[in-house]
Amino acid sequence: MTRSGTTVPGKGCGLIGFGLFWTLFSSIFLIVGVWQIRESFRAGSWQPVPCTIDRFEIVDADGAEGGFRADLAYRYDYGGQSYTGTKLWTDQKSSKAYQELAEIREPFLQGPEGRRPSPAGASAECRVNPENPAESYLHPQGSHGQLIFGLIFSGVGGLFVLIGLAILFSSRKERVVSYPTTTEAPPALGLVFFLIFGLAGLGIFGGLIVPKFLEWLDMRGWQETSAEVVRGRVRESRGDDSTTYAVDLLYRYEVGGHEYRSNRYDLIGGSSSGRKGKVEVVNANPPGTKITVFVDPQNPWRAVINRNPGWWALFALFPLPFMAVGLGGLIWCFRKGRKPAVRSEARPGLAVREIGNPAMVAGEWTRFRTVPLAGFIFILIFTLFWNGFITFGFFDTKGSFFTLFLIPFILVGLGMIALTIYMFIALFGPVYELQMNEAELARGSSHTLRWRRGGGRGQPASFCLLLVGREEATYRNGTNTSTAKLVFHEQVIFETRTPQAMDTGHATILIPADAVPSFAGSHNRIRWFLCLRAEIPRLPDVKAEREITVSFPRKEELP
Repeated sequence: MTRSGTTVPGKGCGLIGFGLFWTLFSSIFLIVGVWQIRESFRAGSWQPVPCTIDRFEIVDADGAEGGFRADLAYRYDYGGQSYTGTKLWTDQKSSKAYQELAEIREPFLQGPEGRRPSPAGASAECRVNPENPAESYLHPQGSHGQLIFGLIFSGVGGLFVLIGLAILFSSRKERVVSYPTTTEAPPALGLVFFLIFGLAGLGIFGGLIVPKFLEWLDMRGWQETSAEVVRGRVRESRGDDSTTYAVDLLYRYEVGGHEYRSNRYDLIGGSSSGRKGKVEVVNANPPGTKITVFVDPQNPWRAVINRNPGWWALFALFPLPFMAVGLGGLIWCFRKGRKPAVRSEARPGLAVREIGNPAMVAGEWTRFRTVPLAGFIFILIFTLFWNGFITFGFFDTKGSFFTLFLIPFILVGLGMIALTIYMFIALFGPVYELQMNEAELARGSSHTLRWRRGGGRGQPASFCLLLVGREEATYRNGTNTSTAKLVFHEQVIFETRTPQAMDTGHATILIPADAVPSFAGSHNRIRWFLCLRAEIPRLPDVKAEREITVSFPRKEELP
């Protein structure tokens, strides 16, 4: 039987608008990252000049968030004039870790006869701005941190800009809407998504997990040392509408007759929500309390109170799914791209058309199910990643104007959650396997189609196999690309409501003698599908299709 087709609009202004908004919004991160990289290179290019340290002490920083700063003064000559500098970094005024400043200060305390009581008089090298010699800094770590920040922002922003461009590009292509099925993502867009997942996982693993693991291994050899608490407090890190807390115990200890200080509490560091537990730790260790700390014997200014990773060790598993999905997806994309096209014979005088590999493989059992497990895992991880990122951004900017920009992303996240739930439920539905002895079917030929149930739950109320022929013509209307679709052939191969017949059986496919062969042109296509429909009570229905090829006539069949 046949039925008339309808014109289906392409992606339209909606997707183009979303892609344009996504691209422009992501460009903000890219621009900020490039600007930070530029500033880091600008500061890194300042002139190195010898200088002399007059004062370098570590004191409490001003402000509600606490931390430490360098009370610093150094002298240098440039262009025949003397200057005094006070900046340790170009873009950073303080540090929450006493150890960070101690590692910079410690080399200035080392003299020919051993460790000195003060860095005053030590020789150093500072960086001077040639355009303004009064502007200088002592340590290049600030510019390095600015460079890393810029690389991260520009990298993430660049990847999201690529996604936006891919959305804009795909919006000009046709879309397949008839007969819902599990389809493969376009290779270019798939590469971008899988690359993001892989790089995100690799970045977390290599930038955070591996260094912390190596540091934990090193800490196992640190020596137990008695220390005294100097002061304790709960340090607060305030966001626009959220606050995190951290234990900040400053303690002193002696190694080799020299006094050192540190405020490092545990291996992971950082701050988190929940103030009560941190307050209890601080109250249990008032000033003057004797505690046991672990000290690095090679670098005695490095110490920690608690070197056990605790439940944070489970965080090491977090990037593994991202890396697995990213690597597996990239391999799948490259393998797919290497598959050769299948050429069919054509009439003399006509160009040879290339038909993509049919999904049905001759002699092999092909699975028909609404949702593949790999697709569900990909969508699940993407949904968790997307909503986790959006949730963090929402609570961190709640109440600010920036929240308005997150509304489209929040709506996408809710849609992804609904899709993930649907796909999860669909996983429990019936799974069918179909087999054909031939993948390319000649006109007027008959072939045996076999099916069997391959698992899943639920008893279908109805079961139907269809042979469908569809013509697709792509045309452009202004800036939009649309596809007109016409189902010119729809043949019921087998249909039943008997449960036993649904589980296993066989039927004959008859290809019409006047069937139009499969064809793929630049704007027109003739496609044939083997479709399975199963109505499942209380579960998503099985609606899946696989493309087959109806062969061009052989030479002996031509007039």
